[in-house]
Amino acid sequence: MAKSAVIILAAGSSVRFGSPKQLVELEGKNLVQTAIDEANDSNADYVLLVLGNSSSEILEKVNLGRAQLLFNKYFEQGIASSIKSGITNIPDDCSSAIIMVADQPFLRSNHLNALIQESRKSPGKIVALAYKGEPRNPVLIPKELFAKLEELKGDEGARSLVRSELGTVFIEIPDARVFSDVDTKDSLVNLQKDGAR
Repeated sequence: MAKSAVIILAAGSSVRFGSPKQLVELEGKNLVQTAIDEANDSNADYVLLVLGNSSSEILEKVNLGRAQLLFNKYFEQGIASSIKSGITNIPDDCSSAIIMVADQPFLRSNHLNALIQESRKSPGKIVALAYKGEPRNPVLIPKELFAKLEELKGDEGARSLVRSELGTVFIEIPDARVFSDVDTKDSLVNLQKDGAR
């Protein structure tokens, strides 16, 4: 059976937020712990957590479980450096990697499992979650395209690759809340209201 890994990107400086948003609590759990738990609960064979900014503070407040820790010393160069850190440390027997951000508190393990399941039907293809036909995070990248991920620079994420590759498979998710992320203090307040519904 083809093996897959989840790479959780949690190295950012949270410039727009103003403090380490990885540790912001929503529904009694900080954002990065939610991401770790959902990835650990998924059917992925490996989970890699990429930290950078405030890594010591974050490590004091999370339980890694089966997740493997990676430290990206180049985190200030942008998200591409964290993707590269994950891809270059992925186990050799992996045929795909899910690139996942750590600030989508309503993303669940079943969404990750849907990517893995679809990739087994469509080997060699990028598989992305989508809302109204638009690709969103997370995305699954096949091993054949890992080299292209390593070519990304600055704040260029996997989305540019998703848009440039023909034959990307989309999994439509009708609930926009799944893709809500915490970028600013205002977005956090809105998510807290959503979570209370």
